[in-house]
Amino acid sequence: MSELKKVIVTEKLHPDGMALLDCRNDIDVHYLEGDGVLLTTAIEDAHAVLVRTMSLPESMLNRAQNLEVVSRHGVGCDNIDLGYLSAQNIPVAIAVDSNTTSVIEHVLMMMLVLNKRAMEYNQLTRDGGFSQRGSLPTSELAGKHVLIVGFGRIGKRVAGLCKAFDMRVTVADIMLDFKAASRLGVETVTDFHAELAGADYLTVHVPLDNSTRGMISHAELAELPGHSIVINCARGGVIDEKAIAQAVRNGGIAGFGSDVFTTEPPDADNPLLNLPNTILTPHNAAGTAEGMRRMAMYSAQNILDHIDGKLTGERIINSDDLR
Repeated sequence: MSELKKVIVTEKLHPDGMALLDCRNDIDVHYLEGDGVLLTTAIEDAHAVLVRTMSLPESMLNRAQNLEVVSRHGVGCDNIDLGYLSAQNIPVAIAVDSNTTSVIEHVLMMMLVLNKRAMEYNQLTRDGGFSQRGSLPTSELAGKHVLIVGFGRIGKRVAGLCKAFDMRVTVADIMLDFKAASRLGVETVTDFHAELAGADYLTVHVPLDNSTRGMISHAELAELPGHSIVINCARGGVIDEKAIAQAVRNGGIAGFGSDVFTTEPPDADNPLLNLPNTILTPHNAAGTAEGMRRMAMYSAQNILDHIDGKLTGERIINSDDLR
């Protein structure tokens, strides 16, 4: 009988994902439950690692002498040293489309909550201010212009939802999928800056890397109209937090919704935490019951497919860098 493949699961996993792994008799699964100290030794002879949010820097990964694959419970990989793994010819798998629906619904939720002043009116009603129901201005999404920066899997689905609300949609990406844009009936630009002045909503859907870090900062926010609303359900660091806090505080924009922060959890003195006209969530846009189940099952299946020689295509995020 061949050697069992050792699989490390760094953090808690949905039971249906665990069941996929546990039913195999050719792997030895170790559930670490978020124990970073245990990971330092467990990874040394691991063949596969399924990781959620724990950090996997080179200093950790280079301890793994038998490592064949890393599977991300989700799609973002900024907690994984992709450069090191690519140099070692180790594929990194992502759970493609596992959390897309959860995230796009979160984006629209934030747009609507801010647009309809839902939190303020909720509190006003509870405080006996029913007669003040017209005191805070609200508006409709229909007919408004939304600028979507990043036209990948999530950006495309956000565009479709916004079209369903009868919004005018402009999408921006450095590598635009013109066929998808045409199919959705949306406008396209490769440089989003020229569209800022006419945007009622700005939502970003790009990965965090050196080209996107701080891509929305003072200059970009100054171009937006004062009634605009900005949403970030992508990655903390894409939007300059100090700049957007200043824009909200000074009335440069009308509101900001964010599911992500540059430092997570955010520091107690993060300027966003005490701002009006903001809605903040703890990086849980993908964390619906359905999304968590899919992420667990897809990430577990990616490991099994690698072992079976069937892991291919867009599920390997660093495929272009492998030999």
